Amino acid sequence: MARITTPVPDYSGPGPAGLMFQDGEGHSEDPAVLEYCRAAGYGIDDEPPARKQLQVPDPREVTATVHVGAPARDAAVDPRAGDFRPPVNAGDANPHGPEVYAQGLPGGGHQPLAPAAEPTGEEEKSGDDGPKKPTQAASVAEWRAYALTQVDNDPAVHAEVEKKTKAELIKQYGG
Repeated sequence: MARITTPVPDYSGPGPAGLMFQDGEGHSEDPAVLEYCRAAGYGIDDEPPARKQLQVPDPREVTATVHVGAPARDAAVDPRAGDFRPPVNAGDANPHGPEVYAQGLPGGGHQPLAPAAEPTGEEEKSGDDGPKKPTQAASVAEWRAYALTQVDNDPAVHAEVEKKTKAELIKQYGG
């Protein structure tokens, strides 16, 4: 009985023609199964399994004869001067290889892509003679202080304001 080893080390489970593998090893006498396994990269007896090293094709060298849909441009393959934060080594190395990588967004991707609009002054005030409404970036303490100026001088109402989150205060008193 021939010993068959899998291309994936320590694989346990079903294989070709109902052959069962345990820890990357199975056994069979069937010549058709042995020939299939040999051709598919399995190891037979002392012959190790053939492990293929896949080469990533360079997409700049692949030509397509049929185009489906609108053409798309990849900044890693075809960088242009106006591209926003193009990948490092774009256009110089294989765009799908390890030499080409994205720089990432500033602040870990949590910052807006455009600067915030300048306040007009109308958003900051609740009225010409009333207290200034805080910006949305203001702390919860500033929003609570502002909300307390907008409610009655009742201790129960003040206690409710103190329990609210910043989002709730903005929704109720932010306009």
